Amino acid sequence: MLESSTAKIRSKGWSWMPLAAAVAMILAPALISTAARAAEVDLKAAASNFSDSCADCHGESGKGDGKKAAELKTKPRDYTNCAEMTKLTDDYLFNVIKGGGKSMGKSKDMADFGKAFDDGEIHGLVAYVRTFCKK
Repeated sequence: MLESSTAKIRSKGWSWMPLAAAVAMILAPALISTAARAAEVDLKAAASNFSDSCADCHGESGKGDGKKAAELKTKPRDYTNCAEMTKLTDDYLFNVIKGGGKSMGKSKDMADFGKAFDDGEIHGLVAYVRTFCKK
């Protein structure tokens, strides 16, 4: 008796489960594509920030050979050196960019960018710097 009552209730209306699944199937690609576009925009902004603020010392290709590199006491880091870059954590890179080299016991030639960029932009720079190391 209980089974037939449940069957009658289900047959009279829409079940929300198939509808929810259909909506999820339609929205999922849009959400993924929006997230991918947001990440791409952030990386593009980071590339622009790098070009404007970092490339003079680190070089456009991240090799540490920018036009001002020769003037510095300490050679800027070569971001294309995968063996060295894999030893550095994202937190370390973030802190060096934000607080400057001196704040991390490194060269004072590495300026601090904590006032020039917000934390999100600095995280973007870290992600962009990571793109130079192609294993």
